[in-house]
Amino acid sequence: MIAELAERDCEINHWRFGEELTKAQLGERPGVSQMHVSRLISRLLTRLREGMVNAH
Repeated sequence: MIAELAERDCEINHWRFGEELTKAQLGERPGVSQMHVSRLISRLLTRLREGMVNAH
């Protein structure tokens, strides 16, 4: 499922959970606000969660 993510989502996933950056630090990288980063992460995790549930 992760391989099917858009490039931006993969980067955010890596930065947040691989490099363990804070949402504030993430907001600096792609040039978006911390609130937008929160929404992107929430959407990403929902998509992954739904994919896992539907795969079973």
